[in-house]
Amino acid sequence: MESNYLPLWKTIESPLASLDESHVELFSLLVLFLLSSMMMWAKKKRQLIRHSVQIASILVFFYIVYSCLGVFGMIRNTLHGLSLIGTVFTESFFWMSLPVVVIAFSLTTGPGFCGWICPTGTFQEAAAALRELYYKHMGSRTPINPHRINRSVGSLISIIIFFIGFAGLIFWLGTAKRFYIEDSSLFWAASLIMLLFLVVSRAADDRKLRSLRTLSFVIIVVSALMKTAIVSPVHFAFADVRDPASALTTLVLVVASGFVSRAWCRYICPWGYLMGAIHRISRLRVKEKTGCTRCGTCDRVCRVEAIRSGCVDLNSCQLCLSCVDHCPEKALELVDVWKKNH
Repeated sequence: MESNYLPLWKTIESPLASLDESHVELFSLLVLFLLSSMMMWAKKKRQLIRHSVQIASILVFFYIVYSCLGVFGMIRNTLHGLSLIGTVFTESFFWMSLPVVVIAFSLTTGPGFCGWICPTGTFQEAAAALRELYYKHMGSRTPINPHRINRSVGSLISIIIFFIGFAGLIFWLGTAKRFYIEDSSLFWAASLIMLLFLVVSRAADDRKLRSLRTLSFVIIVVSALMKTAIVSPVHFAFADVRDPASALTTLVLVVASGFVSRAWCRYICPWGYLMGAIHRISRLRVKEKTGCTRCGTCDRVCRVEAIRSGCVDLNSCQLCLSCVDHCPEKALELVDVWKKNH
């Protein structure tokens, strides 16, 4: 007599079959998350380890992870996967697997993806490091905080020149029919340059402009629901396509970080907004212990200015842990808030 029950392996065969084309990508991402989550607890040379993980992440993303894991693509893929639930379940599993892994790990590691893994963030951090080296080379003219916004006339002039070059390049590529002038990612790049000018000229407040990430998130969600594709920066490196608009947008966000550290993360990144929201309920976060002397060291080393006098802004923190590692009084620590609440 035949059994009416299907073997257990049959119930998971179809979902796993949908991952045939992405299981290597998924495994690689899992390894990166496991590596970063373990290394966060390192007591010595943690920043050196973090930079090593960032370099490994770039190699993994460029040579293994071919799916669009750009800052826009992860949101778009998740929504597309959700829309397929109940119709093409196996395909929905395929589209949602990588973004869901990132979100799931973010519930435990907080915005560790931004501070340890994301290639877009790594490129910006490299540009900020070059800026820091420049200030060190200037000697006595080094500002009190090399990561703070340099509101000088020279910076304003440089931004204007950069914008003119950006506009000229778009015009040349447009007339050469390399891409359509309407390519949406270019609007994000142009907006970032405008925000730089507003912040450096003191026409707008850095903290208030960070709320624009919410607007950016809403725009990407609406565009995904309307089946309108908006290409992410660095997308040209994920896919085997010629995408000059994505490449130009990547160039803009890297150069922008030479003026304002991690400018893209601060003002525009929709995935950064989502990571900040998740950080409010995530397991790991930086907290102040007793012994803080308000020396300001943590303020100076934070590239996104997410901490002031020991108080961490969860919406902006990327859990790079530089503040913890550089605190001379060891007054900051990485805390498992879930464990403490139980």
